[in-house]
Amino acid sequence: MDDLVKRHPLYAQLSRLDDDMEALQLRSVGPSPALAPADLRRQQLALQKELEAASDRANAALKAKQQEYAKRENDAIREALASAGGGAGPGGAAIGAGIDAQMQRQARDVARKAQANLDAYRKQVVAQDESALRAVQASLNERAARSYRTKLEQLQKKEADEALRLANENSGERLSLRTKLSNLVLDETQRDDARKQLEALDRKENDALAAMKNRDVATLNAYQNQLRAETGAEINRQASAMRARTLAKINKRERDTPTELATKLGLPVGGGTNGAPRTAQLPSDVRTKLEALHEKYKQDFTKDAKATIDDFQKTRAQLTNRFAKLQGVDNASLIAAQTQLTVLQKQRSQLYEQMVAQIGREVKLIAARRGINVVVSDVAGPSNAVDLTADAEKDIESLHE
Repeated sequence: MDDLVKRHPLYAQLSRLDDDMEALQLRSVGPSPALAPADLRRQQLALQKELEAASDRANAALKAKQQEYAKRENDAIREALASAGGGAGPGGAAIGAGIDAQMQRQARDVARKAQANLDAYRKQVVAQDESALRAVQASLNERAARSYRTKLEQLQKKEADEALRLANENSGERLSLRTKLSNLVLDETQRDDARKQLEALDRKENDALAAMKNRDVATLNAYQNQLRAETGAEINRQASAMRARTLAKINKRERDTPTELATKLGLPVGGGTNGAPRTAQLPSDVRTKLEALHEKYKQDFTKDAKATIDDFQKTRAQLTNRFAKLQGVDNASLIAAQTQLTVLQKQRSQLYEQMVAQIGREVKLIAARRGINVVVSDVAGPSNAVDLTADAEKDIESLHE
């Protein structure tokens, strides 16, 4: 039957269905993402660049605000010192210039290090999440494959045991009928009756085994769908948990970074001017006025910088959500591939049954023309059997015409 199926005009269509199913099975079992690796990596890099660009813009805005408020404070200090006659110690211009230079140098160093640490931490956490998810997918898919193979082996053993049981059960009757047929003095009526009994016995065994195989195929299909559904659900659950943990870590680190930066710069939130000038040698009233100016500009900068940081955090949250959705593409594509595979399996089964049925009808016609009553397709015939395969191949090939 396998040889005749390959000669059937619909065999090319059957092969295409087999190839399509094999490709989908590789996608559903393998650990690689449903998106092409290059496409997935390209989209991840694009999101990373957007996040880095937003971070650079926020840092540039904070730096510009630092310089602006430092300049305002220095101008106000110079005016206060000038109105007070300069006081003891360095002049207002020298104090302002020293404050500005020290503040800018310190702010640049601290901000650069903080941003570098944040970027490295984000990349490390995302890479760990991707690696862990691939390991989970591989482990769960391998576990499902092992369960399916175990089930298949159990059913195949039951089929083999049943075939052996039927053969042993009918062996005595079959031997008796074949012995009867070998009797040369047997008349044609008795010979025909013995042939019919032997044919009925074979048909009974074949029908029982075919029914069992059909039940096993349905059982395997249902079990395979169950394994895919359970595996897909578990992958989705663990992927969601991993993404939630990763986002929580990144969000916490990004929230802590402005606080860390403020601590290093000596500011309450987000930075500010670099602190009041040294006023130990100034008169008390001038010193009080300078400290009040410093506190005012520090608070003004804090409010303005907080707005810039809030805008960056909104942008970061949007990009982070897009990254999470991008990671979820693989799971959605996996479910779609499994659904498509089920449809193709059904189409393949229907097409194969149609081809086998047509071949069976052609073989029966050939057997009838040659006076053969019993035809077997998947077992070895007795020594006096006639091979109809070649004649059947010619008839099947003629169907192409």
